[in-house]
Amino acid sequence: MNNNIENYLTLTQKYSILLLNANNNEPITGKIWFQKELFLISENIPRLADETEFEEDLIGPLSINAAAELEHLQVEQLVELNGKIRLTQKGLEVARRLELRASPETKAIILDMKSFLNDLSQDELLGFIYFTYPKMVTESIKFEEIKSKRGEIAVSLYRKRKVSIGKAAQIAGLSQEDFIRKAQANNVTVFSE
Repeated sequence: MNNNIENYLTLTQKYSILLLNANNNEPITGKIWFQKELFLISENIPRLADETEFEEDLIGPLSINAAAELEHLQVEQLVELNGKIRLTQKGLEVARRLELRASPETKAIILDMKSFLNDLSQDELLGFIYFTYPKMVTESIKFEEIKSKRGEIAVSLYRKRKVSIGKAAQIAGLSQEDFIRKAQANNVTVFSE
């Protein structure tokens, strides 16, 4: 491929590169985070949802297409995987050109999803996804484990200011009043929203 490699990329590859470049090129924590971040982006961008075709899998939503596209980006030396996933120098150059073409709304969605999920623990990540998108858990091998920790996960997400009281209560499976009591019992300051 030539210097205009971005002209030959699929939509999923383009969004993957933009995702990896977001938040000052912060590496993505791992493949599970990559899949869940791209899933949330696709929930906001129908064309991407059509191409990625996320389905329920052993650890929640999974796109076989996105996994294959990530491998392709690695073969093209645009992405490297050393535990974390990051752009190579060649990938950064492509990302800069893609950034120029992306709409402010698209860039904002990508940044929001990466900023929201990338620093979560695996339990927090799965807890948020499982209790926000319950249709994606019927095949999950981790659901019962995460379900048993849902209260602690919700408190942790609320402590980090990742979710509102209402969302934390939903994740915990509690009323808002019961969640507030649980948060306070865990020495978490509850702010009025």
